[in-house]
Amino acid sequence: MAKEETMPTWRNFGVWSLVGGIFVLAIWAGIMLLRGDGMPPILPSGRLVATLGLSLILAMAVTGFTGRKRPVSLRSLRNYLIWNAVAIALCLLVIWGFSAFARAGALVAGASDWVAAITGSTLITFAFLGTFATASVQIGTGLVDDQEAAEDMRERGQLFLYSFIWMAVSGLLLIVLALAGHSGLLSPAIALAGALALIAVLLLLGILTWRLSDELVRTLSHETGNMAFYLILVIGGGWAMLAHLGLVAGPAPIDWLTLFTVLLYIASFIVLARRKLLTR
Repeated sequence: MAKEETMPTWRNFGVWSLVGGIFVLAIWAGIMLLRGDGMPPILPSGRLVATLGLSLILAMAVTGFTGRKRPVSLRSLRNYLIWNAVAIALCLLVIWGFSAFARAGALVAGASDWVAAITGSTLITFAFLGTFATASVQIGTGLVDDQEAAEDMRERGQLFLYSFIWMAVSGLLLIVLALAGHSGLLSPAIALAGALALIAVLLLLGILTWRLSDELVRTLSHETGNMAFYLILVIGGGWAMLAHLGLVAGPAPIDWLTLFTVLLYIASFIVLARRKLLTR
């Protein structure tokens, strides 16, 4: 019995690793075609070869591990390609936006502003993917392989939608504040007005999601808040303590805002993992 359960897992791991590797090679080939360089110039460059090799290994390992329990079929392969194509398109859009600001000389920001802006963009990207998944489940496109998860999203679609909007708004808040930092792209008055409006939206969404939440979701919310408090106390407090002693550079105000946001989501993953809700 143990052998019958193990073999499909390793077979799926191998197949999905191969799929991940082919997908990465296709992306790199597309980049080279768009640049018009072709493959020969890439081969003599040790740095590019190393980058390609590391990205290939990482993609194969991650894809194989996450897909080790996913059945291999035309539908699952189609879904993999669609989801990764959408994610890559969003990432390229974000990179293009930052590059456009940089070329225009409008985004001369400090490291803290960059980290906040990238964090906010990442949250918006994940929020879009989550909204896309929820919408696909509602219209029955079959893009979500996990039927149990799809059914949960179908029954509580409004709750999922409000949650993803909350995530996007929190990411947008970081971006607005980052653009009002060293770059000065937004004036303090405009940034403050935008931040207050976004905070009001976050509060409204929080109330709406709380009303739609069942007992389990509310319990997870309480546990996430407690976990986030201890993470902030240990990581943020430890950073402040070391900065006070002159051992490291002190956190900027926007560093605290980014830290609060990131640790909140890390806390939620820890709580879900402790309750074994991240695995099927």
